[in-house]
Amino acid sequence: MSNVANWSYANTATIKPFTGRGDWNGTNAYGEPFEIACTWTAANEQVRDQSGAEFVAKHLIFTEDKRPKYLDLIQLAGHDDWEEIRAVTEWDMSSLDEPDSPDFRLATA
Repeated sequence: MSNVANWSYANTATIKPFTGRGDWNGTNAYGEPFEIACTWTAANEQVRDQSGAEFVAKHLIFTEDKRPKYLDLIQLAGHDDWEEIRAVTEWDMSSLDEPDSPDFRLATA
């Protein structure tokens, strides 16, 4: 974890990675859950998903972890509900002397 992430991502969330849809019943399938370090904010922000469709984000989660992807489920620490990750945005952190550590914003619906 980068120096910036060590102090800024003090919370955790659990991710269930999306593995595909069932051929017969169309239900989503998920892999083994894993935990990430993050921070988040409640949101009421209009965001575009990977296909360009607009939605209103419920939470914006910030992390340095590269593993969360579009359609994964996320559960914030202390919350009971699972939310679907509908958008992932990456940005360069080299301006903070973290050249090998991009950060990510996850938007949920």
